Amino acid sequence: MIKSNIKIWMFGCIGLLGLNGCNDSFLERYPETSITEDGFFNNASDLEAYTNGLYGNITSGYTDVPSDNMIYTESQNIYSMMRGEVNPDNQSTWDWEKSREVNFLLSRAGKAQGDTTEINHYVGLARMFRDKLYDDKVLSYSDVPWYSRDLQTTDKDLLYKTQDPRSLVVDSIMADLEFAVNNMTDGTSRTRWFKNGALAMQARIALAEGCWRKYHPELNLNDSERFLRIVIDACQKIMDSGMYELATAKSGDIDAYEALFCSQDLSNNKEMIIYEDYDKSLGRTHNAGGALFDFNSSMSRDLMEDYLVVEDGKTKRFQDVPGYATKKFTEVFENRDPRMRQTFMTPGFVRADKVDPYRPKLTMGGYPQVKFSPRMAEQMTWNNSYTDLPLIRYAEILLMYVEAKAELGELKQDDVDRTINLLRDRVGMPHASLSDWLSNIDPVQANRYSNVSSSQKGAVYEIRRERRIELACEGFRYGDLRRWGCGKLLANVPEGVYLEPGYLDVTGDGQPDYAIVATKADADAIPQADKDKYNLQVEILEGNTYSLTNGNKGYVRMISQVGRWTFVEPKYYYTPIATEDLIYNPNLIQNKYWAE
Repeated sequence: MIKSNIKIWMFGCIGLLGLNGCNDSFLERYPETSITEDGFFNNASDLEAYTNGLYGNITSGYTDVPSDNMIYTESQNIYSMMRGEVNPDNQSTWDWEKSREVNFLLSRAGKAQGDTTEINHYVGLARMFRDKLYDDKVLSYSDVPWYSRDLQTTDKDLLYKTQDPRSLVVDSIMADLEFAVNNMTDGTSRTRWFKNGALAMQARIALAEGCWRKYHPELNLNDSERFLRIVIDACQKIMDSGMYELATAKSGDIDAYEALFCSQDLSNNKEMIIYEDYDKSLGRTHNAGGALFDFNSSMSRDLMEDYLVVEDGKTKRFQDVPGYATKKFTEVFENRDPRMRQTFMTPGFVRADKVDPYRPKLTMGGYPQVKFSPRMAEQMTWNNSYTDLPLIRYAEILLMYVEAKAELGELKQDDVDRTINLLRDRVGMPHASLSDWLSNIDPVQANRYSNVSSSQKGAVYEIRRERRIELACEGFRYGDLRRWGCGKLLANVPEGVYLEPGYLDVTGDGQPDYAIVATKADADAIPQADKDKYNLQVEILEGNTYSLTNGNKGYVRMISQVGRWTFVEPKYYYTPIATEDLIYNPNLIQNKYWAE
């Protein structure tokens, strides 16, 4: 099956070769395509081959960089923006090549002969790919030019038109998605896009837009409810299909949740709506093993504290545990939501390519990510991982459904039971109670998400917690903070483990692994016998790349990030149009928040 799909994909790429010679820096510079139309687009098989070359437009994620879930030591565009370094003059021109590739098919699909149902499936699939590409642009620029067909050099009026308003573009996206879900067929393959995949994409895009319209008053678009109802309807259809369920069985000695992210084969996993199939023998690899584990990032204290504590069969906040603020690395995992141990590295963890318990890099923050970490040594090197990666899984559908319900103030306990409580059952967590959510509001969540406007605020807060926990490291958090109007959280300097001077055990064997000292003189004063006996790694705070929040003790944070970030509302939710694009097309208008 996979070999057949690869072969089809390669054929699809051949069909795209005529497009790849185009200059992609600006829409109006596309030449006439050189693809031979007379011998192609004649039947459903041609459309299938072409759409297989478009699959790379929607990919999975295995990190939450950049967001408040991570400490990241390298730069990202949002970091540059919050340092005031971004302006229209230093922005890259926007890229329309991939959108044109989709429109090239859609403009020619009408000549295909054969089974109308099969043809419409691939037309719907292409329109779904176009929607994802356009949605990415809307989330970046808001107003963008909408093009429903590929343009030629003779289309001067269209090539040089100004942006269309967000409302028109999003309505066009939603019309495309409606066509896709009404025309794409059902299928059993979990690596191919079928109707339920399109429904999931419809829900994703509608949830994002519904929240943007609800929590971004600068848009002056007050119809968020219609998008949230699309989310509920799309998710309900997937839930009613009976094709999917949460994975609950262990994989060997690996718990069900953790196994979703380090599996060599997800083909029979009923939680997968669609996943990416990686295979060493076919040269299909990714970099989850080489790039994630303590390389240039770690998990944040802020995320760690959001995992609930289980005590006497009930849950409580980590902040309600006595002395929570000064708990050391070996102590924070006690009685926590099991998903924490399956996401954060725990004391005593042995990497697949090591034999001794791993000592986390304090210079990275001290909380390495183990979610997505392969279990085979050869996969821990750069770009050599070939575990399968979830792209859309059923858990996300459940979370989108309850979030939309809570935002509308219509959530019921039955909704919680068939969504959140199924997720909790999987990992052995106590059930959530809607009445408890509504009557016992967590002040930490209320402060974090202070702009929530639902009549069921407590439920919104806790669903956001559950989403953050369940989908951690899967690439959602940055988009979530933006759609919720919580960009201010991106400006908080992320923090890692709590440290104070002295010996520190991080492997959980009761023996010190690190010596934390203030100065080089303090390091020199450590007895050589201790250094030899414990193989101590000495961390000198003076002159290091990180500091502690309270001077000689506190939480790890990167010195280069302290006092450097400011999030300007609402300007930094949007990307400026490059000056070069404005020169090429004088009818374009700079985003009003970047027009000064």
